[in-house]
Amino acid sequence: MLDFMDYIQLAFTEATDCNRDNSYASLTATAQSLLDFSTPERLRVHLSSLATPNFATSYTLGTVGVIDGSVSYLYSTVPFNNLPSRSALIPLRKLSPGYRQAQPPVAPVDLEDLKNSSGNSRHDGSSLAAVVDGPLGQKPTLLHATLHLPPPTTLNALFLRRISPTMQLALAVCSTRGPPLSKSAPQASLLTQLSHDTGKYSNEYLFSTDNSLFGWRGLWNFGPDPRASLSLPPDQRVSLLSAGAEAYYSPVSSLIGMSTGLRFSTLPAATEGLPSSSRSSSSSSPPNVSSPISTFPYTITLSLTPLTGSLSTTYSLRASPNLAFGSRFGFNVYSWESEMVAGCELWRRSSRKVTDDDDEDGLEWARRKMRTTEWPSSALLSGSVPTTTTSPPPPPSPTDLESDHATDSVLKIRVDQSWNVRVLWEGRVKELLDHLRGIKA
Repeated sequence: MLDFMDYIQLAFTEATDCNRDNSYASLTATAQSLLDFSTPERLRVHLSSLATPNFATSYTLGTVGVIDGSVSYLYSTVPFNNLPSRSALIPLRKLSPGYRQAQPPVAPVDLEDLKNSSGNSRHDGSSLAAVVDGPLGQKPTLLHATLHLPPPTTLNALFLRRISPTMQLALAVCSTRGPPLSKSAPQASLLTQLSHDTGKYSNEYLFSTDNSLFGWRGLWNFGPDPRASLSLPPDQRVSLLSAGAEAYYSPVSSLIGMSTGLRFSTLPAATEGLPSSSRSSSSSSPPNVSSPISTFPYTITLSLTPLTGSLSTTYSLRASPNLAFGSRFGFNVYSWESEMVAGCELWRRSSRKVTDDDDEDGLEWARRKMRTTEWPSSALLSGSVPTTTTSPPPPPSPTDLESDHATDSVLKIRVDQSWNVRVLWEGRVKELLDHLRGIKA
């Protein structure tokens, strides 16, 4: 389960229109979320708060023989005015990574041009102009620091800045102080990452002071260029094929590393349906009505590490809004060793009125249309669709949302070729977010 600070950083990424899927680092993110979840091994208590729309704090206390903890602070120039911050209102799917529907690549948004825009809202309700301006007209910037106690203390700090519509700079610092009686200087390392995302392709340049490591990651999306005015709109694309690679080199330790990979994933349009304008004029369907396509969201990846001879394939499928499966098969051509892992996640939540945020599979609009609208055959033949006077149901009250979210939970199961089983339950008890380790054999 993600902690509160990771949740805020994810909200910052979404608020600045950064596509997490358009990166080589996220090539196998869906399979890793389904198969590589960690199980808690000790008791930890997290107390977090979004004190202001721009400032968040978090305190952690844990015990496993000795008492330890951490103190975290985060500041963002992007305000999170309407972002859910109470544990009873935060969607559990935001905190428990699972199957993630890949999003189509889009052209970068010029943040300066958005200063004059109005009427557009972000995912958390803040306007685009507010995201651009920020305090004193600053560019979107995030500062995060975590101090781990007791001594020897470790300080982790992050500086994230969106310097242009296509460029983002990230600086991560890790400093560890020696034992109390030691007079040695603290050990510190700095990781610099410069990301360049155009929608069609992305490049990431990395440098770490640890062994002077240089790195590069790149991802290329096949298909139309989202920057072209005549390209297919993102909401009409049904699949995405991407290819990427990465390479690392350290002149100090003579370390060399590289890998390459492919990813094929369905896009939301594959399950939401294509607009009628994209279908042939000979179709008998009425205009401006979408026809859903019977396609389960799935993701297939292939990764190859030439230097070590490792080959890995993953397949992830979302069979329903509350059930997803994942599998991974790895093979080494040098040692003939193999790996096979399978897993699934099962979500449980109470029956309730579906809101826009809960429309996970993108088909609720079609279900409502089928329930409330019946087209006569004469209207379908003439191409005219009668309008309905059925008004949408009122949104649920905050009290209803709190009671409904209180029953949200997810069960994750993983098994490998040696029959080692791992089970994890994550859910909400009253207003507490809990995750329990089930079995790890």
